[in-house]
Amino acid sequence: MRVRISRNRLLLMVGFVGLAAMSVFWGRIGSLSRATANPPVAGQAGPQQDPTNVAAVAPISSDYSHRVVAYIYDTIPITREDLGEYLIARMGKERLGQLVNRRIIEHVCQQKGIEVTPAEVEADLAETLKGLAVNRNDFVSKVLKPYNKTLYEWKEDVIKPRLMLTKLCRDRVHVTEEDLQKAFEAYHGEKLKCRIILWPSPEKGHVFEIYPKIRDSEEEFDRVSKQQADPKLAAAAGQIEPFGRHTTGNEEMETAAFRLKPGEISQVIETPQGLVVIKCLEHLPPDGHKLDEFRAELTKDIINRKISQVEIPKLFNELRAQAHPTLFLKEGETEEELLREAQRELQDTAQKTSAPPGN
Repeated sequence: MRVRISRNRLLLMVGFVGLAAMSVFWGRIGSLSRATANPPVAGQAGPQQDPTNVAAVAPISSDYSHRVVAYIYDTIPITREDLGEYLIARMGKERLGQLVNRRIIEHVCQQKGIEVTPAEVEADLAETLKGLAVNRNDFVSKVLKPYNKTLYEWKEDVIKPRLMLTKLCRDRVHVTEEDLQKAFEAYHGEKLKCRIILWPSPEKGHVFEIYPKIRDSEEEFDRVSKQQADPKLAAAAGQIEPFGRHTTGNEEMETAAFRLKPGEISQVIETPQGLVVIKCLEHLPPDGHKLDEFRAELTKDIINRKISQVEIPKLFNELRAQAHPTLFLKEGETEEELLREAQRELQDTAQKTSAPPGN
């Protein structure tokens, strides 16, 4: 149940949701699966190169297999080619998709003369840190580290592509007076202070069976609210921060909630997050501000929200369709397949070494 409480709370939610979403968007990391290159078969044409693009037709550096990244025993080199093949075998499938996505965005931005500067990336990072109320070190250790991301990856694989897509989308977004009115009401209008009980959807039969007791007994509502599945809701006996209209993404639920009088309990409401019952504690009045006081700020907020939630996914799907990427890395083998392959190799080696001389 998504509830926007304040601007800081909103930034916190956007920060964590953005991290999770972009991690999926750009591909999983940390995989130990193995992938192998699968070039086009004879007669199958690969992607055509633009002969006017020098970078596209330039041969790979002839010394790539000799450029050393490490030594063992002081004299045995490990080359960039060794490292590249090692990484491709373990995470090539996931990272190839990520690289393709980024190259598509960069190509379109280059065509349109759009660029993102290092200063813009740093400014976006600073805004994220401010919204999350953390310093750079805590952001790296507490937010990025659990996702196995470095700050460099966050800047290059999340911030920079998002800023490029944002610039590409800007002309596609328009703010209406209705948009402004809803945003103003969400931030500065009436709020509802309440408690909720949230059940997983599969428990529908059980919920309707116990609902009359919850509705008619305050003690029963208290008991069930403290034993609900969500541990955070259970710890707070179902009480959540006050929320306004147009903040949860579920207008039907909000309408039912704001109709309640203090002490009243709603019917069972079905939501994408599960089944919910709401107990109204108090209606908090609007804060007394006027829309024109926040018009510019709300306009910026609406534009950012429309771009990130609607236009970026839509535009990127369009760009991928136009680019029609062709990837030649197969899905990685499972751990069981790798073990079976290793056993076969050991058996083959054992047979060869045990074979009689001359065979």
